[in-house]
Amino acid sequence: MAATTIGLTGLAFGLASESGIVIQSFSLAQTAEATEVSAHNGTHLAVAFSGYRRNISMSGNCSAAVASSGIGQTLALTSNSTAVSSGTYYVTDASFSEASDGFATFDLSATAYNGLGT
Repeated sequence: MAATTIGLTGLAFGLASESGIVIQSFSLAQTAEATEVSAHNGTHLAVAFSGYRRNISMSGNCSAAVASSGIGQTLALTSNSTAVSSGTYYVTDASFSEASDGFATFDLSATAYNGLGT
């Protein structure tokens, strides 16, 4: 949606477009596993992070073709959103609904695992 912003510059308004779907909401969460080394008194001496993951969730409107996104399939994101880095996202949760009085909707979650994919 086009908008005129006044005040702070560089703020994001709206969502980047994707082909074949209209995204109504989008979220990104980054996670990692922390391994800690502690002294006898509980003071942390070191921490290492591994197992990095980027989890995305989105919902919106789509064609019936999007309903074919099955668990484990790769998700091709075409936008240049700064929130989504390059990499291969694997579908981990997908649902699709249709109604006689509304548009088809979808909910989709996918994860990019560090070291898997491109």
